[in-house]
Amino acid sequence: MTTLPPSGETPVRLRLRKQDKIHLKSQFDQIRKDGKKYLSPGVVAVVAPSPVGRLECGVICSKKYSLLSVTRNRARRLLWESFRMLKPELAVCRILLIPRKRMMKYDRVQTTREVASLLAQSGVLPESVAACPRGC
Repeated sequence: MTTLPPSGETPVRLRLRKQDKIHLKSQFDQIRKDGKKYLSPGVVAVVAPSPVGRLECGVICSKKYSLLSVTRNRARRLLWESFRMLKPELAVCRILLIPRKRMMKYDRVQTTREVASLLAQSGVLPESVAACPRGC
């Protein structure tokens, strides 16, 4: 997917690659141990330094969120889409995103804004971008 910049510059490709995602349980555990937690009504973000020197993200959505897999998968998709939209402006770190029950009522724009505000609190996203994130 390409997004056209406002001033006629070359478009930025917003893609999620396999190396952007965290897959191993040991990595998730390390983020929870070393990271700092930031809370909002709909999302929990845990931000930790990256030992590999690149931006990585993981999403956790358990049955505690909802027993329906359709609902859990929607929450995962919304969080991954939010990360994808914010990825070009983020600093190098490891991010863990966990939805809260209130997020069931959110649409993509609300989710992106909430994730952006949490990441701005953590210092990995500039405040100027958090005020008006891409795609909102």
